[in-house]
Amino acid sequence: MSMNQYGERAQRHWQQYRATEYAQLRDPEKFFTDLGERIAAEIDHRKNQQRTPLGSDYLANVGALNNVSSSVEDDVMREMAFTDPGGPM
Repeated sequence: MSMNQYGERAQRHWQQYRATEYAQLRDPEKFFTDLGERIAAEIDHRKNQQRTPLGSDYLANVGALNNVSSSVEDDVMREMAFTDPGGPM
């Protein structure tokens, strides 16, 4: 299994901002592959919970769905990947 975009983003963040903790990981590839999968699952879960009723205006629907998607991704990445040093692993 290869690392998804969320795992890659988390890995880059840790390399830059959590270098000491990153260096202590036994298998960074596996850690960030697994983390990326958990992040993707949480994003999907939250997106499904936040389904908004769609109207007849296609562009408004696309905008609303993109807004929800972006907001959910930002929240989950901040909670699960972009943590402060000393925070949860």
